[in-house]
Amino acid sequence: MTTPMLHSIQSSTQILGIGRSSLYSLIATGEICPVKIGRRTLIPDREIRRFIEQLIEPHWEAPETGAEQ
Repeated sequence: MTTPMLHSIQSSTQILGIGRSSLYSLIATGEICPVKIGRRTLIPDREIRRFIEQLIEPHWEAPETGAEQ
């Protein structure tokens, strides 16, 4: 089974584990960029992945070695 390239709002909220209002807020602030096909608002799979990577990236700093005493 392949991953769809576009996700519905409902599917996107399930993937991200957030509510519908939170997703629309992310769209309104430009943190997630949707596409429109007719009247449907869809979220590209790569956009969901980009958003998740952006959240993870700052937390992957190398720990400092040695403790100050």
